[in-house]
Amino acid sequence: MQNVSAVELHERIGVLAARINAATAELVQLSADLDTDVSWAEIGVRSCAHWLSINIGCDVWIGEMVRAGHALDELPVLRAAFADGRLSFDKIRPVTKVATPDDDEMWCLVALHASGAQLARICRRVKQALDADDPRRAGDALLNRGVRTWWRDDGMLQLMAVLPHEDGAVVVAALEAAAHLVAAEQRHVPSPDQPELAAEHRTHPMLRADALVRVCERWVAADATVPVVAPTTQVVVHVDADALSGEFTGGRSHIENGPWLSPGAARRLSCDADVVTVTERDGLPIDVGRVRRLITPRLRLAMQSRDGGCRYPGCSVPAPRTDRNHIIHWYDHGRTDLRNLISLCRFHHRRQHEGRFLVKREPSGGFTFTDAKERPLVNVEPQPAVGSLDMSGWTDPERARARDGGAPYGREYAVSALADACVFVRAAGASARAGPA
Repeated sequence: MQNVSAVELHERIGVLAARINAATAELVQLSADLDTDVSWAEIGVRSCAHWLSINIGCDVWIGEMVRAGHALDELPVLRAAFADGRLSFDKIRPVTKVATPDDDEMWCLVALHASGAQLARICRRVKQALDADDPRRAGDALLNRGVRTWWRDDGMLQLMAVLPHEDGAVVVAALEAAAHLVAAEQRHVPSPDQPELAAEHRTHPMLRADALVRVCERWVAADATVPVVAPTTQVVVHVDADALSGEFTGGRSHIENGPWLSPGAARRLSCDADVVTVTERDGLPIDVGRVRRLITPRLRLAMQSRDGGCRYPGCSVPAPRTDRNHIIHWYDHGRTDLRNLISLCRFHHRRQHEGRFLVKREPSGGFTFTDAKERPLVNVEPQPAVGSLDMSGWTDPERARARDGGAPYGREYAVSALADACVFVRAAGASARAGPA
């Protein structure tokens, strides 16, 4: 590679990119076909994307590959450009979120001319413009609200909150009030040796970050006296007195003000809950038991530290979003200690209690997962590729290049024009499909 000229290097990158685009197009289509075929539905596999993450080793693309593949079924022009290597998957992802069969050709032209970064911004803004005009989206503020957190590579927590405007105003007001208090407190604390800690050296975002921590600290101090990683659920179970002497019977147990429970559902609910048993005879209560804390907050913290997430092979659900499950169930006199507990996500927790698979504790401290016939479940690890990619027939280094070369463009004009064009083309298509009045 040291003797390759810059021109040759650029050409080889262009040819290889086009070939990878075409191969990715085939992979995306096969992923959508697999999703439709449902042959991925093996024991404990939660979705086609989960199957792909295990069997081909990808992560970021897994859900988008399936979604984009299904979208391309109705977008033949974009699909052809993708298969021909002219569009990358990074372009296909955003454009398939906004394109429809009526404006497929128009969006293909936009995708061919724009760079990947430009196309992502254009698609995002056009979708926002179209959604703002859609009366059906009036209630989406509540449906789309949420708070997401993730740990960055530098160890800091990053938080993103999406709130309706009235709730957002409350949160902003609370942060501003707490930030004002934090700033006032710090002005009275001299720090001659650390001037960077003085309030006047703190930016407003820094003060709001300190304010958020202050609000959370006060809530935790007022509401909790022990470490808590997640709230437990108090489950009130109504059970017939005769069932207490044997296994939990399905027809005679139900949740307070809730549905009847199967034995598996009752066992799953009681894995990580405060359980109150109301003993009945002939439908009338004869005893109300004490609340029994099955898994303490400290024990849950220990499990999170040990397991790091759902222990099912290939599952990537993080520890804070897992359930705690007894290997030998509590109703079967299993102990509530670290050796008899395992972290499972909600999906695999439910499947385990449905009998889809079994979990056994190894003497070494690990866990073995088997199917109902006690055959081990193992991860399928992708094998390394052998040899080099066949480049025959691919000689055009410009095939994958943005036709406008990433040249500057009027973003607001482009978004406005494309949004108007989408509305016009889609209305015309709907009118044509409806036929003469």
